[in-house]
Amino acid sequence: MQEFQLRVVPTDNNNFALELYQCAYKKAGEKKRPAAKRVGRLKGNALVMARHAVYDVLKANQYDPKTLSHKRSSPYVLDEESGVNLALLFQALQPLSKTERIANITSGVMAMSNEEAHYWFAKISNGKRSPALKAMRVLLGD
Repeated sequence: MQEFQLRVVPTDNNNFALELYQCAYKKAGEKKRPAAKRVGRLKGNALVMARHAVYDVLKANQYDPKTLSHKRSSPYVLDEESGVNLALLFQALQPLSKTERIANITSGVMAMSNEEAHYWFAKISNGKRSPALKAMRVLLGD
């Protein structure tokens, strides 16, 4: 089971951004596992619009959504399914500004089955990131 971490990054005026990291597996014989790789960042209007999806992920991983604030220093540890969904969501929403598209993509990603989410995550993670993100935005955004 792959592990993900959701980290709060404080910004200006008590605001914050969320960064999602994919934790590497510890290889046999190694004392420490390699550093986690950042797979997405969300801030501003896109984060505000997608907050309910983030709250649902936190609840699914036994965290109280009320603990999400700019003061939080420890990361949230997420299971694979939640991490994959948030990775898709963060990467798909990052460049967008239209509220209707953000809402459509958020609901579409959160409604995906586990298999469908892993399919898109594999497309985005390995190889042709840009065309896969564009296809997913077209599919879910309208």
